[in-house]
Amino acid sequence: MASDLQQQLESIRAKALVMVEKYDRLRQAYDDARSEISELKAQVLSRDEELERLKMKVEYLSVASTVRLTGDDLASARTMVADLVREIDRCIADLLE
Repeated sequence: MASDLQQQLESIRAKALVMVEKYDRLRQAYDDARSEISELKAQVLSRDEELERLKMKVEYLSVASTVRLTGDDLASARTMVADLVREIDRCIADLLE
């Protein structure tokens, strides 16, 4: 009877060791998967930010290409900017008086 009990204990011990080894492997795989998930989430966030930046750039470029100035438009714009600068200078001079 004692030898049957000893054999059962050894069998249970061997099975418990196998279970512990399997648990350790599964736990390591779980930890690795969680780490990979975190890295992938960071990559997705980075790519989303890059995508948003590129979308804005495309929008700016499309607006810029739509609003191309001709030679006359450029001269008119320069004149307008020069007038605005003179007006600002007059306002500053008035404020200083």
